[in-house]
Amino acid sequence: MREARFIDVTEEAAEAGFCCRVLMTERVWDLCCQWTAQDNVRQGYQEQDARVWDLFFVPATKLKIGVAGGYTENELLTPYGLRYQLYCLLRGESQEARLITLRILPATFIGDTHGLIFSFPDDPL
Repeated sequence: MREARFIDVTEEAAEAGFCCRVLMTERVWDLCCQWTAQDNVRQGYQEQDARVWDLFFVPATKLKIGVAGGYTENELLTPYGLRYQLYCLLRGESQEARLITLRILPATFIGDTHGLIFSFPDDPL
């Protein structure tokens, strides 16, 4: 099994309210975030910034509502992660959005920095 590669999306995640280091697997970035002019021609107009925002908005809202409802972030974000679903137009596939499942895993990076990793449930980490 090949080791996952990561994209640092900390700045983009901060705009949605995440206040830690955030990485995303390269597979999630390639299929759900990255968008080029050629993709606009093949699959329809999309803005890359909006695609990235969409991936962070749902879980950020879910975590905020959960914390406001009396749960702690540790209760919501277990060692197995938090799974969530959203509709996404996957890059290089059809022109129809489909329901996908993503997960967020808590992580400790080099130097004991804590953060999060966004991935597909079957991505090797």
